[in-house]
Amino acid sequence: MIKDIIVHLDGSADDAVRLAHAERIAATFGAHIRGLYANILPEITLAMAEYAAVTPVIAASQDEARANGDQIERALRRRFETIAAPAELRRFDLFADGLWRTVASQARTADLMVTMKPYRADAPDCWPQVIEAALFASGRGVYVVPDEAVPVAQGTVEHMTKTVLVAWNDTREAARALSEAMPFLEKAQDVIVAIVDRDGPAEARNAEPGADIARHLDRHGVKVELRHVANWDNTADALLNEIRRLDVGLVVLGAYGHSRFREWITGGVTRRFLADCPSPMLMAH
Repeated sequence: MIKDIIVHLDGSADDAVRLAHAERIAATFGAHIRGLYANILPEITLAMAEYAAVTPVIAASQDEARANGDQIERALRRRFETIAAPAELRRFDLFADGLWRTVASQARTADLMVTMKPYRADAPDCWPQVIEAALFASGRGVYVVPDEAVPVAQGTVEHMTKTVLVAWNDTREAARALSEAMPFLEKAQDVIVAIVDRDGPAEARNAEPGADIARHLDRHGVKVELRHVANWDNTADALLNEIRRLDVGLVVLGAYGHSRFREWITGGVTRRFLADCPSPMLMAH
């Protein structure tokens, strides 16, 4: 079950969207919400340190950042007073290089982390670090909220659990995501296990890819539709087409089966989904 949820907050307008999703998940599972407000401070680089006159300027900037953080924290605490679920807010004033360690440590003591798609044009530079820290260093699932243009109503648990699509490719990462998503799958009306058959129809190869995972889910009381998606050269295109066509409320996806560098260079499935998926995603590595 999901009993502890962490939600990444940064004082932007996107906090409202992330909190709305976290609240609805918490209400469904009776979970506690922990807000993680990371206030990034400006720091003195080695190049700056050579100029003594720069130090007071940076110190003043840090003081200003802390003062701005005080205002944001007060606003967030007022918002947290309206949350029906048990909730707390934790603030961390830190430099950018400390964000990874803080996010990973906090996420390890929760069941799920809620964050935003990190590769939007207007996304702060630190957002990729947040999601990658949670995926690679926490051992927990990450719930990725779609663009803020998506109505919050579509983030309700009722919509999320109406149709859940599991992107299955028989990898460790896919298995981890499936395990983390089990509470959602058990509440879902329809669960589709989608497999992209890039080598042609499975029947032609006398193969039954996905049969074992379907039986595994059935033993957990999750009834699934096993769907083979054929005639696509690109796995991401095939899955995204199914997601849009079926109005999927939640996508379950193993993240970064290849290195982040290879994903960046070749445009891998994880990177593509973090940029283009229109639905909430539950990811794990």
